[in-house]
Amino acid sequence: MTSSLQRFLPVAEKGAVPHTGQVGVLKRTEEVLVHILCTGEEVTRKAVEALKRTHPYEEVSYEVYKLEDF
Repeated sequence: MTSSLQRFLPVAEKGAVPHTGQVGVLKRTEEVLVHILCTGEEVTRKAVEALKRTHPYEEVSYEVYKLEDF
């Protein structure tokens, strides 16, 4: 896990209902980057679904990379 300081601005025109902070006010918050190794597409999909279901923010930022042996 890696922690970092992030910034975001909830925008009223986009219908923001922020979990933390206020609409129209720049918010700084500490966040944690979590790396997970999943084996197979089904396990990966379930991990992403669980992340989306439990994450407190309106939009979850995540990336998925396929690792191949060559």
